[in-house]
Amino acid sequence: MFRWQQAEGKRHALDGPFAPRPGETFTALCGAEVTVARRDVPQLGGHWFDPTCAECAEEWLRQEGQACSSEARCLA
Repeated sequence: MFRWQQAEGKRHALDGPFAPRPGETFTALCGAEVTVARRDVPQLGGHWFDPTCAECAEEWLRQEGQACSSEARCLA
């Protein structure tokens, strides 16, 4: 199950049943290894102000069979 998680300045996507907790590192769909901070978790008083990782969004769509063609632009 894909989900979004803010970490290190972007909203990254990951594949897993549970969201990582503050201090935990995960591999995003874009391939980046990122660590979640307390400020990245809205339930702990954090905010979702960071932009979506375009590479994660593209990979999510690709894995779901909905990737954009080279002639189209994906809006993330």
